[in-house]
Amino acid sequence: MRSRTAIRLPLDRPARSLARRGRALGAALALGALLASGATMTLAAPAVAAVGDVRCPSTDCVQIAPAAGAPVAIAPDNAGSVYLAYSGGDLLKLDLATGALSTVTTGLGNLRGVAVADGSAYITGFDGTLQQVTLATGSRRTLAAGLPALFGVARFGTTTYVTDTNGEIVAVPDGGTARVVATGLGFSYGLAFDSAGLAYTADMGLGRILQTNVATGATRVLADETYEPTSISVGGDGLVYFQVGDEVKRVNATTRVQSHVTDILGINSFSFSLAASGDAYTAGSGQDGLWRIAGLTSR
Repeated sequence: MRSRTAIRLPLDRPARSLARRGRALGAALALGALLASGATMTLAAPAVAAVGDVRCPSTDCVQIAPAAGAPVAIAPDNAGSVYLAYSGGDLLKLDLATGALSTVTTGLGNLRGVAVADGSAYITGFDGTLQQVTLATGSRRTLAAGLPALFGVARFGTTTYVTDTNGEIVAVPDGGTARVVATGLGFSYGLAFDSAGLAYTADMGLGRILQTNVATGATRVLADETYEPTSISVGGDGLVYFQVGDEVKRVNATTRVQSHVTDILGINSFSFSLAASGDAYTAGSGQDGLWRIAGLTSR
């Protein structure tokens, strides 16, 4: 029986004033209330490493940015950089070759999700705002506002898709108006697409991994879990990866066969983001910085 650790919500980067930390904590508590409304948080005994587990730190799991603190969302650009969004409103860039952290922009609000595509970052806020940030200049513009609290975000084609607190996927086409394209999805902190344009979410409340056709709104259940699944990514192998406590699992969207990938031990990881290389990036819920798990999809 695999051990489970309690989910701790990511807060803020270390160089915050006490007042800013207080606001971030308040937002985290509000999000915690949403999670608690659909699921019971549990505590378990510390995990014991087994064959195939990833222990952090190790050769398989390296801390690549100790000063990164605890970002709420991570987005590799598959071109040598990783972008980090923080609940305090900062967007940072990590150069993987040099380890240098730089600030893209600040003051974006109470952030929850980030996706990177075509030289821009697309960022969701707890206040129901979707923003686009030009990575080269840090300039920003608002794509949608006045929506329910937003969490996951992904790009497909010329449309940005987001998940909200009402269990919906909302589509925001470039130059167009936001519209709901799917409902009844529960609470999902993340959102991912496969190459065919099918969307994937992880319902933390009911423990479901869902596939949604955003053109029709039709949704089917790929997996049922007994614990709160967090994180959702589609690997280069076409399989859907998600996290359940300290365990990473994957499911074949065609056959719905799921399997254990690994347990992540040594850090309290809330979620991870996959790069095209198959490496995964994750951050602990404390001041653990950013970690890289080598070759997650090949395990």
